[in-house]
Amino acid sequence: MDNIKEKINTLSDETISNMLKQRENNNSSFKELLIAEQEKRKKHNELMATNWNYAIKEHIKTGLESPTPYKVIPYKNGIGIKKIELL
Repeated sequence: MDNIKEKINTLSDETISNMLKQRENNNSSFKELLIAEQEKRKKHNELMATNWNYAIKEHIKTGLESPTPYKVIPYKNGIGIKKIELL
């Protein structure tokens, strides 16, 4: 199941939409995973565009999970990224 979730994460938004259209009348767990990923991406993008606190936390998380880990250093006022350091 985790392998399927990882593969869904790599799909484009358009591919997910097309796959959901093909499965309109099907109630499978795969369809539920596609819907969950689509909702997650919508929430993620809206918050990243409007909330610096959320955006910086996401950037820090992404940096630590990256194949080449890096550290994100925000400005003291919490608005913007001051520097990125490779670990």
